[in-house]
Amino acid sequence: MPPIVPRIFAVTLFCLSVAAGSASATGGKRVALVIGNSSYLSVTPLSNAANDAREFAKFLAENGFEVDNLVNVGRAEFAKGLSNFSKKLSPEDTALFYFAGHGMQLKGENFLLGLDAELQSEFDVDAETVSLNSIIETMERKASLSLIFIDACRNNPIADRLNIAVEGATRGGTVKGLAPVSSTGSGTMIAFAASPGQVAYDGGGSNSPFTMALIEHLASPSLEVGTAFKRVIRDVRVKTGNDQSPQIVSNLAAEFYFNESAPSDEAASLMLAQIDFEKAERISTARGWQLYLAKYQSGAFADSARDALRLLQGGSEELVSPKEAEAKLKLTQAQRKEIQLALADLGYDIGSADGTIGLKTRREIARYQKAMGLSETGYINRVMANRLELVGISSSDSVISADEARTFDPNDLKGLETDERVIRAARCLAGKEIIYGEFEGHLYVAAYTRSIRIDAAKQLAKGCEAYLVAIGSKAENDFVYDLFAADDRMFISGFDTRSGYSWKIGPWIGLEQAEGAREPRGGWGWQNGEKLKFTNWGEGQPGEYTPHRQWGTYLGDKLGRVDMSKVDAREWHDVTEFDGPPSMVLEFE
Repeated sequence: MPPIVPRIFAVTLFCLSVAAGSASATGGKRVALVIGNSSYLSVTPLSNAANDAREFAKFLAENGFEVDNLVNVGRAEFAKGLSNFSKKLSPEDTALFYFAGHGMQLKGENFLLGLDAELQSEFDVDAETVSLNSIIETMERKASLSLIFIDACRNNPIADRLNIAVEGATRGGTVKGLAPVSSTGSGTMIAFAASPGQVAYDGGGSNSPFTMALIEHLASPSLEVGTAFKRVIRDVRVKTGNDQSPQIVSNLAAEFYFNESAPSDEAASLMLAQIDFEKAERISTARGWQLYLAKYQSGAFADSARDALRLLQGGSEELVSPKEAEAKLKLTQAQRKEIQLALADLGYDIGSADGTIGLKTRREIARYQKAMGLSETGYINRVMANRLELVGISSSDSVISADEARTFDPNDLKGLETDERVIRAARCLAGKEIIYGEFEGHLYVAAYTRSIRIDAAKQLAKGCEAYLVAIGSKAENDFVYDLFAADDRMFISGFDTRSGYSWKIGPWIGLEQAEGAREPRGGWGWQNGEKLKFTNWGEGQPGEYTPHRQWGTYLGDKLGRVDMSKVDAREWHDVTEFDGPPSMVLEFE
């Protein structure tokens, strides 16, 4: 592959000055000036800048633009082209300027270089370059809509030398790329071909990665320019191995379409698949990818969706190492012993089942994994735990969210999520980080609230048309606890100097004691009206250790000063309304 040559300052700028209504309905002409400079005389030549300009000019002509295309021009021809371009513009027109080549900044202002630029001193700048700000100002003044694309790079020896001469070695040596660009026009979108400090590559083929992505996505039928640019960003990241990441700043108030034709049925289907793929990316859970693949079993994005699902399910070391995956399960000694006994029952020689996983147990775990067609890591993950039916480890088919709470946009869930309760929960708990899962037909949502009192938790549950969880069996209690147990933020811990116990308190559940009931065990029930058929009280609980302990939470305690981070706290304790934990669990029927 030919070497990839970086272009100076790597910035693409869209300035959209938009009148009221759709930009595509201005009623005027579409007028474009496209310039590509490759054969520089005093700075590194660029293989693809002229090619990029030709290809972009061709794309614009195919989409209704009247195009002037200038290739390899000096400063004088550059200025003449701009003058002719300006004369063609009228107030109803859409104006577009594209430049591929070298550029620089000096004293906070940006300049584009003609082929003959030598820039021996700062006094040569006006004569040998063109001010980007002046181009923007002229277009905004003369046209209804202004689109400006600058595809250039940062590594410019001339610019470096000149900045050092003007600013001094310390400051001048750090001045790279373009200075920030602003626009006085309304509805402005500014998009950078690369983030600050990155290089915009010239490309190893005949075009730069950025211009190739622009042409591909701006040409999509009925695709608004803002949406198209999001796809440009993703393509450039992929093509450059994340070395180049375009940026966009927008206050665009109206829409503009390069290709206003209706998409074909095939193109429309592809567009919908990509929209849903982007939703699944933002959701980023195994459930999200499973729903996507159920809807799109084949197609352009199906393989990528399967790869993403495999990563989230621990099928690759690219996500977490096998050791880290096992650590996230937070296995107790009893659970480790249960694994050893299960392997022994299957004929594996684990030695003594003592709850300590040594080299011998690791070897037998790897043998079991090989027999089951799993990756031979010697470490336990959720898939293996489920195969062995390990108590306290939830099935990946049941837990449909992530290990840690996060916010979910209801608009991302719509169109993918088939459970309307999930969308309702995301909407009513908007802004809160949640984990959700399904058990025996009910949806459970653990919400991280930072701090919440019981009355506020009950009110929030009511607003969601749900209730604080009511637990009727050990299996349900284990499922609910395991839903949030891996997220340390769901708990707070401390030390009680009076009793000498360390404690760890988890989410509110719907357990409460009737007013005036006989202490400590009388009158307990669930807030939704269910009777207390199953209990999981801790030792000595409920104990009315202090007055007004009328509500229940998950809580664990240990005598002495103990690190509670790995202590299992799935038992229930009575607490006061002021003991507000940082979380709550809601149940949706």
